[in-house]
Amino acid sequence: MLIQYIFEIFYLILIAAIISFTVIFYVFSWRPPKANSAAKVEEDSAQSHPRMEKNERSWLYFLLAVVLIGNLVTLSPLIPSANNALWSGTPPVETITIQVQDYRFIMPAKPISVPLGKVVKFVLVSHDVTYGFGVFRKDGTIVFQMQVIPLPYTNTLLWVFDQPGMYDVRSTEYSGPLNPTMYVPNAILVEA
Repeated sequence: MLIQYIFEIFYLILIAAIISFTVIFYVFSWRPPKANSAAKVEEDSAQSHPRMEKNERSWLYFLLAVVLIGNLVTLSPLIPSANNALWSGTPPVETITIQVQDYRFIMPAKPISVPLGKVVKFVLVSHDVTYGFGVFRKDGTIVFQMQVIPLPYTNTLLWVFDQPGMYDVRSTEYSGPLNPTMYVPNAILVEA
């Protein structure tokens, strides 16, 4: 948790520095409108000290708006994953450990029953090579996937299922000639 907060604070400081730099750049590159009587003096000073033109300022405003809106949207609850962020502090209600070895998913139960709308922790351990672990809906669309790197690394993922039903498990990364056989139909049952 502490590491997550450190990264968030670093990120916010970085964004504040970018915004501060942009404002300072604009202030120092701003020039007042030219007066007709002093046009020649202004031209000479503008050539020695180039300033930002109107179209350059427009681009600067546009880029600043993109940065601000992009950060606000990705940190807001408009993105579904923000509701289940790791820093929300919600502990998982269940931990599911799945072993992967010899091109097989060794499931703790068939099907694995998980609650709807609750945080579930998946722990996957590979004993030989790198595999992919993907959870799919019955129509073939993917719910989530992760790489499963061999021991000594333990692979974890937190997830909240938002739709009840049966889900299939497939390998999502080529790991060898038997990779296409890594399919477990009706592996996960999500119940309300």
